[in-house]
Amino acid sequence: MTEVGTIREGVTTSVTIRGSGVEPHRYVTGRRVDRARALLLDRVPPAEVAATVGFYDQAHLTRHFRATLGVTPGAYARAAA
Repeated sequence: MTEVGTIREGVTTSVTIRGSGVEPHRYVTGRRVDRARALLLDRVPPAEVAATVGFYDQAHLTRHFRATLGVTPGAYARAAA
């Protein structure tokens, strides 16, 4: 293997999930947001959703939810109701 950036030979800086080109952290976060969407549609409160899907707190959920979907979890739940 060749050197990538300043990392030693044999180590890559962009590990991908099943060749999809998605980095592991982004993949896991996306899966958490997907699960959060489903729970919000089932009318589970955002704070409980955050803990259930693995975010540290509701603010952590909100930050990633907004970055992924462009809307807050509360607004998403209200729109779906």
